Amino acid sequence: MEDRIKPWKQLWRFLINTNNFKKSKMKYQIIKYRRVKNIIALLFIISVITIGSCNSKELDIQEGYIQANGVSHFYKIVGKGEPFIVLHGGPGMYHDELYPFFMDFAKNHMVIFYDQRGNGKSLMENIDSSNFTVELMVEDLEELRKQFGMDRLNIIGHSWGGLLAMYYTVQYPAHVNRLFLVDAAPVNTELLIKCYEKQITMFAPGEWDYVQKLWSSEGYLAGNPEVLNEAMRISEGTVFSNKEVIDDFMKVAAFNEVTAKNSVKLNELAINMKLNIHVQDRLSNITCPTLIINGKDDFIVEEAPLLANQLIANSQLVFIEGAGHYPYIENSKDFFQEINDFIINTRPKNIYKR
Repeated sequence: MEDRIKPWKQLWRFLINTNNFKKSKMKYQIIKYRRVKNIIALLFIISVITIGSCNSKELDIQEGYIQANGVSHFYKIVGKGEPFIVLHGGPGMYHDELYPFFMDFAKNHMVIFYDQRGNGKSLMENIDSSNFTVELMVEDLEELRKQFGMDRLNIIGHSWGGLLAMYYTVQYPAHVNRLFLVDAAPVNTELLIKCYEKQITMFAPGEWDYVQKLWSSEGYLAGNPEVLNEAMRISEGTVFSNKEVIDDFMKVAAFNEVTAKNSVKLNELAINMKLNIHVQDRLSNITCPTLIINGKDDFIVEEAPLLANQLIANSQLVFIEGAGHYPYIENSKDFFQEINDFIINTRPKNIYKR
């Protein structure tokens, strides 16, 4: 949830500086946004533009763009085998925060990353509440599923990506084979605010005030990557239990000129999404095997994964010791052991045998 000075941090600022956030009594305003109708009523011209292909350490890597619902989505495919599509956090992030840390996993699987609409390299000339919605992001994933030629998806969603994975699966349950929710955003806004309350207490003295000044600074609002990266190092530093790997994260997650400006453009829209989480009542639609996996020391309150585990019938819940919000970086050994064990235990016979 997180993410290159994730817009979630902007949500904190919004909540702190308005009457919606009270220390004694938590309140939040549900901001309604217009639903986009007839998302796939038109025929789409599908074009895949391959911009790169290489072989590194015996891994096949391909990257390019795919058109989905009027947006050129950047994708990267690594490895061969049973396919797994990985959803990044945010909104405002992109696949870089995940890609390097899944290389070992890609030795035995095909791993597909993509930047969600308006995020990372999946740029949009104009972004507003009519073309940046959860519903459209769900339809984007469905269109990508069709274009990649997959009947059913194995989805690994981190943070916001976990919430998006749930939105997709409740809409298209028959199109999901397995679901992996990694430190997923909570299934309702009230729990999300509890997470922010908890994280605010995790800042070192003076850091919370300082990072708020960064978010409201001229440099930040202008999309200066140096300012965004400084703020991200501070804010994301709070959610790492294993502080030794923060530099590893920053090396791959840092904003550049393009992604920084793009992230700033998404802030208010992302806030609106977070204030109107509407998936909880539909979680009974999810019937596929589901692994809910959280860092033991995450800022996501334990109540959140426990509730998801309760409401998703065919789900298992695992906590990773020595990890916060990024268990695939902080304790990758235990994290991927749990992922691989779950895959083996839920694999149909005679499928994807090697």
